[in-house]
Amino acid sequence: MITIAMCVLLASPQGDAEQGIEARVAAMTGRVEAANLRRSVESLVSFGSRHVLSAGEDAGRGTGAARSYLEDQLRAMVSRSGGRLSVSRQAHAVSARRLGQEIEVVNVVATLRGVSDPDRIYVVGGHYDSINGDNRDATDPAPGANDDASGTAAVLEACRVMCEVPFAATILFVCYDGEEMGLLGSTAHAAALRAAEAEIDGMITNDIVGNTLGMDGVRRRGYLRCFSYAPRGNDSSGRSLARAASFAISRHLDDLELRLVYRGDRFGRGGDHRPFMSQGYPAVRFTEPREDYSRQHQDVTVRDGAPYGDLPGFMDFDYLAKVCRANVATLAELASAPAAPTVVRARGARDAYDTRLSWRPVDGAGSYEAVWRLTVEPDWTGARPLAGQPSGSGGSSLSAVLEGVCLDDSVVGIRSVGADGSRSRVTTPPEPDAFGQRPSRRR
Repeated sequence: MITIAMCVLLASPQGDAEQGIEARVAAMTGRVEAANLRRSVESLVSFGSRHVLSAGEDAGRGTGAARSYLEDQLRAMVSRSGGRLSVSRQAHAVSARRLGQEIEVVNVVATLRGVSDPDRIYVVGGHYDSINGDNRDATDPAPGANDDASGTAAVLEACRVMCEVPFAATILFVCYDGEEMGLLGSTAHAAALRAAEAEIDGMITNDIVGNTLGMDGVRRRGYLRCFSYAPRGNDSSGRSLARAASFAISRHLDDLELRLVYRGDRFGRGGDHRPFMSQGYPAVRFTEPREDYSRQHQDVTVRDGAPYGDLPGFMDFDYLAKVCRANVATLAELASAPAAPTVVRARGARDAYDTRLSWRPVDGAGSYEAVWRLTVEPDWTGARPLAGQPSGSGGSSLSAVLEGVCLDDSVVGIRSVGADGSRSRVTTPPEPDAFGQRPSRRR
């Protein structure tokens, strides 16, 4: 069986173009620094509480101080971006049902505009608000170091190492408000993007990504979990994004594995990727291997003579640096690549165990690549370049035969390949066996 790592070697274009994306990503991931991530987390924790009701005019405390800090950090990067980076606060009046009142949430957004395909957008976020043991307590400490200053710090550091690099597509680096009160900031943001008919090709939320010591006493540093929704089947746009992240991370990083979890989120819980998926956008959640639930949303107390709670001292900043690099690799791969193919169709051959594919060409695509896996496999196991021939009315589509891949047993898809060797998300044809089913009678 061909593995994903082998596919990179077997099916990728060779030469200078191939070195292009790999060299660019290596330069960016090599600049990620654990010390910067620690500094960001400790700064956010220093504001005491980042509860949505703790906003105020105090420059050293509360969520208002936190958002000013985040805005200042992002604005300091603007001068190095060649005019491509802009920073704004986006305020939304929302109903906070958990608080029983109307409140204002403020997302801090840094937009790194694409140079050749700026209307195609990728979003990466973390939430900067926090709570302690009482949902309504906006006064007592709520450090929220791992939940989710860790994800917010990763967003800041990713923006820092990427802001000087031109990408084809646009990237939004977002610090979300109000997640702890019901995904308020991300819900408002996703709705606003949908109302503006924005073309969001992928959203990653980083939530609880900075600890490696589990409650079982085992430290796990080698992998990161990726959750994705699939309303029907196993090949939703969210699963496509998850597999694209898996490809990018395996291609560009050698010290971190992305483990795909085929569930929208942790059991019975939610995150900022959900509103994006609800709006029809591909979205995933990155989360550490094993959460320490005993520290989440806890009052800071003293146990065995030492402070206990969601504090920076319990985090692993070298691991958080790995997570940040995973974000950078995924975003850089996708934002450098052409858009994913559209209107992919597949049918089995009549006279051989081959698959016939057709698709519409994409602007900027240097070539295309077929991928496949058995229906029971979680991720792509094979890849092969496609020599597409014009077909359809006026040659508006391309077609090719994928020899030796039986469509009855396999899922097949196509991704675009840029001149630098970067790959898009995979587009798959619709599965043929969806049907309605009458509910059974209760006995």
